Amino acid sequence: MNILYISVLTSRTVLKESQLQSPGYSGHAVQKFNRLIAEGLVRNGNHVRAFSTFYLPSIGHFWSHANDDENDVYYHYLSSPNFGPIRHLWVIVASFFYVFFWGLFNKKSKILICDVLNISSCMGAVAAARLIGLRRVGIMTDMPGLMVDRSEKRMRTKRVGFNAKMNKSFLRHFTHYVFLTEQMNKVVNVKHRPYIVMEGLVDAHMTLLTNNEKESKRIVIYAGGLHERYGLKLLVEGFIQADIDNTELWLYGDGPFVEEISSYAQKDLRIVYKGIRPNDEVVDAELKATLLVNPRPTHEEFTQYSFPSKNMEYMVSGTPVLTTILPGMPVEYHPHVYLFDRGETVEGYAEVLRKVLNHSTDELKAKGAEARRWVLENKNNINQAKRIIELIKQ
Repeated sequence: MNILYISVLTSRTVLKESQLQSPGYSGHAVQKFNRLIAEGLVRNGNHVRAFSTFYLPSIGHFWSHANDDENDVYYHYLSSPNFGPIRHLWVIVASFFYVFFWGLFNKKSKILICDVLNISSCMGAVAAARLIGLRRVGIMTDMPGLMVDRSEKRMRTKRVGFNAKMNKSFLRHFTHYVFLTEQMNKVVNVKHRPYIVMEGLVDAHMTLLTNNEKESKRIVIYAGGLHERYGLKLLVEGFIQADIDNTELWLYGDGPFVEEISSYAQKDLRIVYKGIRPNDEVVDAELKATLLVNPRPTHEEFTQYSFPSKNMEYMVSGTPVLTTILPGMPVEYHPHVYLFDRGETVEGYAEVLRKVLNHSTDELKAKGAEARRWVLENKNNINQAKRIIELIKQ
């Protein structure tokens, strides 16, 4: 099967170059998610071409890069101007013609897969695919209008309001869907077309990973967007109140809560802000940590439409995971992680942190190893990509 994958996905080489040019680039989770799917599709015997609309707005007035290939995925990069509306129009037109001519011949063996949050490229691609009769799979990793702004402590509904309307206008034109949660299907799939829920995936190559070396101190790590709305204030204050000996809380990432974290860190040396670090460095730290934590509150509307990719990355590390009971997290995960089950308050978080970190080193290692085994067996990218192929055949 020939698959055209529309997203901002780049090869690892291009991503590393981009990190050097723009150190504040924050799209690592999106890159990893799409790469695992693309490479999983290849491992299932398909030919995958990634049509990438990646660009760096901070670099010049025009972004371009030579096409390349990696792990049997061929990458075609769309050169584009960096001027707001002009760029969006450029991407719509370019993606339309690229998909039209790519799929014009031998349509029966060709499939279009889109990361639907890349609105401009998807609009053009879906229009062309409908015109020539291609099957169209929409992968939905977030609900439009319910994403948190990187610079504000509020939901970014105003900034993505137009995008949300544009998304709704073409979402109904996909023939198949891949959702992160069942709740997404109820809202988006109004025509009841074939779909699967795929809350996440992990790299099958992680079976080769070893996780023996640990830090001398007990280290609790949070890595991701630093927003109060993600439960960071509760986590930091709960950790301080727990007052656990020989234990530090390390926080990786960026966001509007950084200033408050720095203030906490000045008062309590056990709070350590690590900033934005390369993904390899973060993963290495997770392997050596004692506990990985996701404090995201469950009462926010956006949590029912999301499954944080960090939970999957956490679990495959082999380090035990402590998370809230997210509505978008299937109950099959519950036995494999520790849960914030004493209320989403400073006192509740403190109580659970004390309880979990009171376990012996051997108990914690066993919990992490069991979670890693389970997620690698059941959620690896080869198996998850196979589910997408089976969906397409419906």
